[in-house]
Amino acid sequence: MPIHPILLKIRQKKVLSIGVVCLVVLLICLAVYLCLPMPDGAAVDGLDLSSLPYWKARSVAKQMYPQPIRVSLPEEELTFEPRECGVKFDMGAAVGTARKTRSNVELRPFLKADEAAIRAALTSYAAKCDTTYREAEWHLTGTTPELTTDRFDPEAEGQTLVVTVGQPEAHLDVDNAVNQILEAFSHPLSRNGDLIELTVTPERIPEMPDWEALAAEVFVEPVNDAPDRETGGILPGRYGQSIDVSNVDTPGCGHVVAFPLLYTAPEIMGEDALYQDVLGQCETKHNTNENRNNNLRLLCQALDGHIVQPGETLSYNEVVGERTAERGYLPAPAYSGNRLVDSVGGGVCQGSTTLYNCVLLADLEVVFRACHGAKVTYVPAGLDAAVNYLTTDFQFRNQYHFPVKIQAEVSDGYVRMKLLGTDEKDYYVKMETTSGEDSLAVYARSFKCKYDKQTDELLSRDIEAFSTYYKNIG
Repeated sequence: MPIHPILLKIRQKKVLSIGVVCLVVLLICLAVYLCLPMPDGAAVDGLDLSSLPYWKARSVAKQMYPQPIRVSLPEEELTFEPRECGVKFDMGAAVGTARKTRSNVELRPFLKADEAAIRAALTSYAAKCDTTYREAEWHLTGTTPELTTDRFDPEAEGQTLVVTVGQPEAHLDVDNAVNQILEAFSHPLSRNGDLIELTVTPERIPEMPDWEALAAEVFVEPVNDAPDRETGGILPGRYGQSIDVSNVDTPGCGHVVAFPLLYTAPEIMGEDALYQDVLGQCETKHNTNENRNNNLRLLCQALDGHIVQPGETLSYNEVVGERTAERGYLPAPAYSGNRLVDSVGGGVCQGSTTLYNCVLLADLEVVFRACHGAKVTYVPAGLDAAVNYLTTDFQFRNQYHFPVKIQAEVSDGYVRMKLLGTDEKDYYVKMETTSGEDSLAVYARSFKCKYDKQTDELLSRDIEAFSTYYKNIG
């Protein structure tokens, strides 16, 4: 039977009243629940929530929202913003779990993030920075210069050694990197704002270039010019080349290091190549007479550097010139026949004698030589050569294929001379002398002895000259 409208309204009011009462009871229970203190030991990511009302604990936990995470990679640094990565936490559930378990709750299970966005950023980095294995390599750039001494151009641009350091094979572990970033976001208190350093461990590492070995590989020893024994000319030598690796810093993988080639001239070039051998040398001790020593210095200056060409005959008097006061020569004791007198230019015979002994050892052809009228003190009897500008000369001829240069100086109490040139002989020379005497004179003979260069065997002993020295000195 239908309910009377008045009864229906009464029933609806009763139901509404009951609902209101239930709602009020529920709100009271909720308020009581929210106000209940958190139990001891309740914490979220190390944040102690003990004794805080439940509502306060949730409010405090929500303030732990993470800051950006900086990630340092081998080639660059990336920053991951929480909002860009879709990072969110269900803090209510985390606080509730901490309340229920009365323990510290890790936030990772309550983290939601756009893992795909993080992975995409790391994958993009890996595409640019992952490396493939490559050994070190080098090459020369520029035009190869002509190194022979007769063609080398010191103004021309040289070559450069370009070395590319090897590169290891290395790849970023994207999965591990994503997990590290998510783990960092999961610890907003302990890890917030930290820099995450992601290393890329090489799978294969090439050896660093051996700089010393590279220097040895490109090194070219300079070669001196040399005499051409067939033509009498000069055979061109060669410039050396090298690189300087003494100050090389350790370069990074894949870096390029450039070494300009250095070009070194040989020690002996041009005409100097013709005068590398000492053909003969001699030194004779002089006395303390300063006028005489002045004359020795003048004659050495005249002889020093003089070149005797192949086939040419040298005249001592012509090269040294007339010994006059105008030319700086001073009076000093000198032999005139067998008489010792003061004469301008006295002492020049010691120069001709020293040169004569060089000529003998070089086995050059003696064209004219005369002994003194009396024995001299600076060489054994038989090895002197007297000169007088007007009457007596010393001459020798260069019978070889190469020129001969004279070196002459006065130093440390000696007259020192050398003949420089290209030695064409397979033997060397030593001089010997013998002498006898009577009441009037000393008679000397000199012998030229030739020895094999390889075996030192005596090849020949020939008389070189006879000399007579009178005892009666006027």
